[in-house]
Amino acid sequence: MPIDISITGARAGVNIALTNLAQGFVQPSYVMRLLYPLDEVATYGGTVLQFDDSMYDDVSDDRGDDTPYPEIQSGYEGKPFKLNTKGLSYRVPDKRRKEMENLRINWGNLASNSLMTRAGLRHEIEGAVKATTVANYAATNRITLSAGNRFGDANVDPDLIIRTGKDSCADQIGVEPNVSVIGRRVFSALANKYARTFTAVGTNPGIRPQLTLMALAQMYGFRKVAVCDAIVKVGGARTKVFGNHMVMAYTNPAALPTDDVSEGLLIPFRPSGAIDVMTPAYGYTYSFEGNPLMYSPYYDNDRGATVYKLDFDRQVVNSGVNDAGLITHGYLIRDAA
Repeated sequence: MPIDISITGARAGVNIALTNLAQGFVQPSYVMRLLYPLDEVATYGGTVLQFDDSMYDDVSDDRGDDTPYPEIQSGYEGKPFKLNTKGLSYRVPDKRRKEMENLRINWGNLASNSLMTRAGLRHEIEGAVKATTVANYAATNRITLSAGNRFGDANVDPDLIIRTGKDSCADQIGVEPNVSVIGRRVFSALANKYARTFTAVGTNPGIRPQLTLMALAQMYGFRKVAVCDAIVKVGGARTKVFGNHMVMAYTNPAALPTDDVSEGLLIPFRPSGAIDVMTPAYGYTYSFEGNPLMYSPYYDNDRGATVYKLDFDRQVVNSGVNDAGLITHGYLIRDAA
């Protein structure tokens, strides 16, 4: 939904057109919004809405005439959160603008896309770190595979490991994970294993069926499977932000993309009004109302440049946790490949 102008009325300089560009930005290779969809909050601090075992209590709805109704509640206030103030700027020097005049560049569009690409990468990193940290998971909802026991190893059946993880989630929360995010090498290991298996038993000798993300989702009953290909450069070296891991999670169904594209995630960075944070789920990205937002460009006289600015204040939180604050709405297979 387009930004509500009234939300930004008190924030001088907010540019509605540029903000709509930022919120409508699509980057198919950024997939952490599968695990942590955006949900707007009206304050910069509060408590994470979490869900404990009371949601599974067998509360009888029997009641006598003229007696109180049995009472239930949804969720409880868990750990405190504080939104991180985040922003970036994009500078267009006068010389560069003049040199490229003949290209008819839409600098506002370029600035918006460039800023959201970098801000989206930061969101990928934040989500990946939280999702792949062993200490964030309940003991029943994690496993670390050692050399010789990984998906690509000859005597390993990935199916057994993946289904054990799905069963563990179902035992904890009563539903199976509906999404999975995997590292690129994890997908390659599964694809190679898939091709060898079906070449051995198939009816077309010499033809190696190719595994797709859509086929992988269908095999294991996920609504969506995505590969996290995001790369970050640290100390001159490029590394995959998600590593060689696999995460299965039950996320808010309203946040899932409706497209049938097997590669990528074609949803914008715009909080959806259909997402109800009261729905038990693996996690959310709490974003300040109206964010991401952009300001009207201004001219920097000292540097001879036009400057565009972006705000994207947010915090990635795990909400599907047990009383100890450990994830139960997901399962981590660390070092899967």
